[in-house]
Amino acid sequence: MKKHIYKLTLSVLAILGFLYSEAQTFEIRTVENDIGYLTVQMRETSGTGTPTTATNIVDITFVVRYPSDAVDIDLLCSSNDYNMIDGLAGEQTFGGYDYHYWNASNTPFNPPSNWVQNVWEDIAVFYASGATGSGLFEIAPNNWDGRSLNWNQGGTDYTPTINGDVNYSYPTLVYDYVWTGASNTQWDNGANWLSECGSAIAVAPNTGNNCIIPSGLSNYPNEVNLAQFGGHQPTCSNLKIISGASLTLDEKDVTTLDLIWTFENVIVDGVLTSIPKTRLTVTGSTTINSVTGIIIQSDATGTGSFIDNGTITYGASGSAKVQTYLSNSAGSGNFDIHLVGPTVDEENYTGAGTGAYLSAFNVVNGSTYAYSWDETQVLLNGWQNINSLTYEVRTADGIGLSTIDNLPHTLEMTGSLMTGAISSPALTYSNNHYELISNPYPSSIDFDGLATDNSGVTNDAYWIWDPAANNYVERAAGVGGTQHIQVGQGFFVETNSAGTFNFSNARRAHSTVAFRETMTNILSIAAEGGMIGYRDDAIIRFDEQATSGYDVNMEAVFWESQNSDATSLRSVAEGNLELAINVLPLESLTGGEMLSVPLNFDCGYDKEYSLTFTDIESFDIGTEIWLEDKLTGGDWVSLNTQPVVTFTSSPDDAADRFILHFFGPTGTDELAKPTVDIYSSGQHAYVRNNTDESIREVRVYNLSGSLVRNLKTIDQKFMKIWVDDQMAYYVIMVVTDQQVYTEKIFINK
Repeated sequence: MKKHIYKLTLSVLAILGFLYSEAQTFEIRTVENDIGYLTVQMRETSGTGTPTTATNIVDITFVVRYPSDAVDIDLLCSSNDYNMIDGLAGEQTFGGYDYHYWNASNTPFNPPSNWVQNVWEDIAVFYASGATGSGLFEIAPNNWDGRSLNWNQGGTDYTPTINGDVNYSYPTLVYDYVWTGASNTQWDNGANWLSECGSAIAVAPNTGNNCIIPSGLSNYPNEVNLAQFGGHQPTCSNLKIISGASLTLDEKDVTTLDLIWTFENVIVDGVLTSIPKTRLTVTGSTTINSVTGIIIQSDATGTGSFIDNGTITYGASGSAKVQTYLSNSAGSGNFDIHLVGPTVDEENYTGAGTGAYLSAFNVVNGSTYAYSWDETQVLLNGWQNINSLTYEVRTADGIGLSTIDNLPHTLEMTGSLMTGAISSPALTYSNNHYELISNPYPSSIDFDGLATDNSGVTNDAYWIWDPAANNYVERAAGVGGTQHIQVGQGFFVETNSAGTFNFSNARRAHSTVAFRETMTNILSIAAEGGMIGYRDDAIIRFDEQATSGYDVNMEAVFWESQNSDATSLRSVAEGNLELAINVLPLESLTGGEMLSVPLNFDCGYDKEYSLTFTDIESFDIGTEIWLEDKLTGGDWVSLNTQPVVTFTSSPDDAADRFILHFFGPTGTDELAKPTVDIYSSGQHAYVRNNTDESIREVRVYNLSGSLVRNLKTIDQKFMKIWVDDQMAYYVIMVVTDQQVYTEKIFINK
């Protein structure tokens, strides 16, 4: 903070006392101190004597004045060495000024040891006790009402001559917590704080306290220890960081409790840093007066998060910096592409609206490649190369960004943080129906809520390219991917009409880890293998609102990887449509027949791969899911008992290799007594033995009673039996070593 220091000089005639051999001179002034208070200071300017107790300083008297229409200015505190008190018990008005008389209450005084020549000493500190205001604040002229400005030393009064006047923005906040860092860098350590008048504080600041961090210290706060100091989240009502000072928000305390730093109002004249994965909420106003006064950091572990619930104001030099970590792990001859967007309104940007020039994305000079997305092109040709450094990337727009050095990079943008209602550039609905947009805020966003807000323009789905997995991550109708989209992340949406995608503060969220809502009847599948880190995900779920066709607000189509050697997985729906998220009618699971869903799989190498199935517990008890490998044949794998399946595969293998078979839940009575289940699908019958009995024979009859097929077989727990290619009803009889089970089925041509 720039100090406004104004000097009112008191020339004190030296009276030689018995303790002094030569004349002394002193000065008095008003000044705004380092933490923003109005302060009266004095110093010795000449002479050999140094004031001490022995010099018998028996009186200090002065009067301050300010315009009578200004706010009231009262004493906040004075040094214990001086103990100034109100000599008139209030203000007096005279000639358009309010005068306030102050004098010391105890004699002789105990002058502090730092009274040395030309060093200013604080005598008293003042603040405005009324509303905010500004104006004159000065030492009143001598003898304004018969009262003298007095410094009595050795029994002799020195009478000053006052010159000049000063103006201030009257400080109204009392910062009752002043950071010293005397003990360590822990915010929650009361030993690191003093009161506004320099008294020790035993506890950490809390709601209702006002905190100030001065400059020129050895330790600045950058960690917390909630378990040791109070147990509450790091907070205070008003926070001010002086120029040259800093506050670094810590990720979490030693108890591993996640933190949300919360302040009511913040003034940043120094630097406030949110390291990766930290979260900061300002419920009121945020004022940034310094260059890159707020920094949101990002690295491989995550990104910081900042949410303002009031206003953000910038001083003449005020700005913020937001980082985006770009991980690179592409194989030889490949490159990783990242979907990104502007994270600030760039300070040098003068284009339409808000945003950033392409030059702000130039992470490696001469080796950064950028691509825009054109919805008017066919899907696979939507990428368009852009290379002009003055290309305008509007706020909430998205681009593809890559480098070929196979190294991680940190993208940094400096400017104004985005807040409030924000609209994307115009979205079209003409050809491929996909638009690339981005999160404009310095916090993550709740996509599920935004999808509801924008349902008239986009469907409830997104696609995000994940370089680490070498594939797209999808989310639709609250399933898949993550609910929260991180700072600066670009993502594809599918339009259903022309318009804009509208963001709002209400949809911002603190999120440092991936999040997925718990849903019922959902099967998540991860295919891994090939190159290290290669992965693709597919989801199959069941919903009462789903149809057998493509449900645009529930499902997400499969997008091919940008790399030909990717490991790819998708399910196949009606009409051979390949889906990353496939939602089927609930009755197809609970209708009493087996449901088969094809899985297509591709790979780039002759290697071992795995399919991992999760969320099986989201299905009702009794639901069974089996995996059939058409390439190897053999028994189906029960995913209920073996959720990870490993296999070898080659790029030459047929893609339609796997089939998932769903058997809906049985009734409560059936669960109480194990039985043999008989299902049909297409031209086949399926027999599932849930008992300890041994199957000896399976007979197939038509409705006229004729025996169509008779299979005598060794005991199997699961059997697939071709019945006929004619549409008709049949009766399946299963003979075990203990009893006979029968079921009527329908064969569908």
